[in-house]
Amino acid sequence: MTATQLRECALTLTIAACGGVLAGATGVPAGWLAGPMIVVAAAAVLRVPVAMPTLLRDGAFAVLGTMIGTTVDRRTLEALPEWPVSVAGLVVGIAIMLAVIPLWLHRLHGIDRKTARMCAMPGAMGFVILYAIETGADSRRVAILQILRLSTMLLVVPGLFAIIYDTGPPRASGDVPFLSWPVALGLVAAGFAVFPLARRLRLPAPAFFAPMCLSAGLSLTGLFERGSLPLELMLPALVVSGAAIGSRFRDTSPRYLLESVRAGLGSVILAVAITGTLAWAVAGITSFPFLQVLLAYAPGGVEMMTVLSLSLGLDPAFVAGHQLMRLLAVCLILPFFVTRS
Repeated sequence: MTATQLRECALTLTIAACGGVLAGATGVPAGWLAGPMIVVAAAAVLRVPVAMPTLLRDGAFAVLGTMIGTTVDRRTLEALPEWPVSVAGLVVGIAIMLAVIPLWLHRLHGIDRKTARMCAMPGAMGFVILYAIETGADSRRVAILQILRLSTMLLVVPGLFAIIYDTGPPRASGDVPFLSWPVALGLVAAGFAVFPLARRLRLPAPAFFAPMCLSAGLSLTGLFERGSLPLELMLPALVVSGAAIGSRFRDTSPRYLLESVRAGLGSVILAVAITGTLAWAVAGITSFPFLQVLLAYAPGGVEMMTVLSLSLGLDPAFVAGHQLMRLLAVCLILPFFVTRS
């Protein structure tokens, strides 16, 4: 790296860290990823020379993929066959969203088909944006629409539930224990080790996808109990990942942002309408409460929707199981959905 590149990287990380600290302190959900992403993107639009080296970006995404994989719970997956109707409704909802929203974005807003399909993916934001970067799609547009969707799910929906049901603002649950340092470091090291092989095999977004699949597979074997990576590993990776995504907004005009937000608002409304309609139908067929099904189907925010269900006296395992299935489905179908003719 040249001296100029080092200075740009240091400046970017400083801005990102400030955004993470501010978002984390104010309790913004997913703040350590969204905060750096937003402030670095804002700096990029204001022509601040932000940049992130590919090697550092890939390393952060490898840790992020490992972090997502460790949330896979064998007991939750084993319970999915007990909910056939609601699982079928979830699958139908994903299919409808992936059919309707890309068409809306392409026909009404002129977004190319590949980018529109990535914008419509209901979850796995980091993986989707990284895949957009690697496949030559409009990653800035994907980032804007995915951030808008996630912000709506994590801020507006829980806030409304808190006001209506007087639950107070939901916070991240402390029920999930941290993995021990030997296990955490072993998983991260294994994720780094499989990265070159995954790239050679041309797996989608190998820096994220391969470590996620590896850690999820090991979790399902029961070699370690479900848990979170230590904060000392998670937070720097989230900050770097957010900075890497935000730096993609370099040379982006305010007009482009406004057009993307306008397109994104329509897609979010469509996603919420589809989710709500299917949740109402499934709740009518089954004995599950409507709110429980709605939280299970919400396109984004696995942890926050689970915590919100707990605060409302609903079944958190039901919500977590469906949210986990949606997350895994998005990661598995994205490459095939985007590359089909």
